[in-house]
Amino acid sequence: MSWRAALLTMLLAVTAVAAESAEAEAPGFKIVVNAANPGNAAKRQTVADLFLKKATRWTDGAMAAPVDQSLTSKLRSSFSEQVLQQPPAAVHNYWQRQIFSGREQPPPVKASDQEVLTYVQARAGGIGYVSDSATLPSGVKELKLVD
Repeated sequence: MSWRAALLTMLLAVTAVAAESAEAEAPGFKIVVNAANPGNAAKRQTVADLFLKKATRWTDGAMAAPVDQSLTSKLRSSFSEQVLQQPPAAVHNYWQRQIFSGREQPPPVKASDQEVLTYVQARAGGIGYVSDSATLPSGVKELKLVD
């Protein structure tokens, strides 16, 4: 095997290990909604539209009240990548453009799972995301993502 082939093989192996490591480090999350929400599942695109305020109402007409985790949170990074299909920096830039143009304000930001759960519990249209290990209080339920 030539040194170029060996180098290429080594680079491919390192890339594969790095990708597996990044996946393993990404924290799991669950989408949560107020228990009054009639749905038990929603399409990923519907949830993304609610968080980006491209849609402001649930399918039953109720106003949606999304809430985000901290911009520096690994949980927010996982949510952004998997649901919004954008890195957090791109989402931040999206909101900067929305604010500058006078269109919309981003969802409020909470610093912990508990704060997100309290927010969602207090609003009929509330939707947020918490770590997959979070215990849900009464008044909050998990919303399954479907594609």
